[in-house]
Amino acid sequence: MTESTTPPPPEEPKADETFTWTQSSTSHGAAGSAGATATSILESVRDAVDELAERAGPSVREFSARAAELTAIAADRAAPLAKRAGEVTADASGKLATLSRSWAADLRATTTTAAGETSPGEPTPEPTTTADAGPAESEPPIDMS
Repeated sequence: MTESTTPPPPEEPKADETFTWTQSSTSHGAAGSAGATATSILESVRDAVDELAERAGPSVREFSARAAELTAIAADRAAPLAKRAGEVTADASGKLATLSRSWAADLRATTTTAAGETSPGEPTPEPTTTADAGPAESEPPIDMS
């Protein structure tokens, strides 16, 4: 029962150390020839890219001009929608402000009544309003339910 349950490690293959150079290390002519070939290929690629860039210039300008025109058309069509969305948002925020003030006043009234600061016969204090409340106070509260 003292036998190990883990299997023995597999034998790893030995590295092949029989590699030898097929050319003598004194021959540098092939390396110089390969470098010259690589340089000529790179110069050919560079020339082709330059030529392509020259030919593509007018097409890229035309494409950019069309994209700018489409952007202008989209902006012209979106402007009225953005203006209308702003108006609707302003209306909704005014209504929300009115409802929030009313709710806050109701909370204050119930808090003071629950705390016993006023007797049942006394009127509840009026909610305070800020001077910069603006036109939102002139609108009647809207029932959002």
